[in-house]
Amino acid sequence: MPQSQDGQVGFITQPTVDVYKDPGAAIPNDGIFMRLRSGSMNANRELLIPDPEIGGNRDVPDAVLGSASYSGEFEFYPRMESITTLLAAALGEVASVTNAGTVERDDANVTHTITPVDGAALPWLSVEEGLASSYESFGYTNVKVNTFHLESDADGYLTGSVGLVATTQLAGITRTVAPSWDITPLMVGSQVVITVDGNSYSLRSFSIDISNNLEDDVFVLGSITLSGIEEKRREITMGMSLRPTDSTLWRQAVYGTEVATGPIAGAATKEAVAITITSFENIYNTAVPYTMVINIPQAILKPFENSASGDDVIENDIEIQAVRPAAGVDIMNVAITNGLLTVR
Repeated sequence: MPQSQDGQVGFITQPTVDVYKDPGAAIPNDGIFMRLRSGSMNANRELLIPDPEIGGNRDVPDAVLGSASYSGEFEFYPRMESITTLLAAALGEVASVTNAGTVERDDANVTHTITPVDGAALPWLSVEEGLASSYESFGYTNVKVNTFHLESDADGYLTGSVGLVATTQLAGITRTVAPSWDITPLMVGSQVVITVDGNSYSLRSFSIDISNNLEDDVFVLGSITLSGIEEKRREITMGMSLRPTDSTLWRQAVYGTEVATGPIAGAATKEAVAITITSFENIYNTAVPYTMVINIPQAILKPFENSASGDDVIENDIEIQAVRPAAGVDIMNVAITNGLLTVR
């Protein structure tokens, strides 16, 4: 019987629309294959059944297959090589700077800074997906990242998910025999440090979400596939759970400032949020750990409720909305340091 654990998924940046780029191509053109907790891509297609007609009978006379699109979500433990490709696809632009060394996955450590695009479209990905070892293998062309999510509890692993949309699926492709796996270390909650306006808090958990709100349902006459995938409003939100020592964050979220004693009018207070994740292990043959630093220059705490129950300690669940900073400043930037010379 086909076993899910025998499957594999690989990603690679696709430079040309409608032209599949093989994630399993030989080095140095290879993509990145990532281990998954669960998930798969699927064809979204329905039967088109006509409405009842006067003069007909009580049975459905016929049906035809409707238009097709492809989407799916993968859940994973984030590793610092593969999530670079996914984040670059989710935001749009990447600049890589070699800090030291020249040999990939050996003596090199490289910082890839990822920033969002505005006027330009998001990058395409090509995706290879093998379900089990022999059930089916697919190649997906024209893939975009719709959602990207990271989260961790204080006493758990860093986990993530990515939601993808594609215009084209090809079944029966040749599966990559020896994938270039991302085997960099897993991360846990004790490796995550978050600051709000430069202040550290003892958080119980955190999450961050990027949504591109892709338009994935536009079909045109004469075709059964998507006419394209368009980005709409980008939304970046965070969440954190903490046991506060005082009510300053609640006052800021609900009243408007930390010192207000009642609701005030005007714009909400905006503060910078930074998330730093650092591995215990170093990058291959270097003395440098894997790191990811997420910077959000301006964010607003959403109003939240205080809750008390019995002998429970007060704990706040806070949502944070990233907002556009001043002209020329990105709403978000992510710097990932790993052993890859370029983003796949």
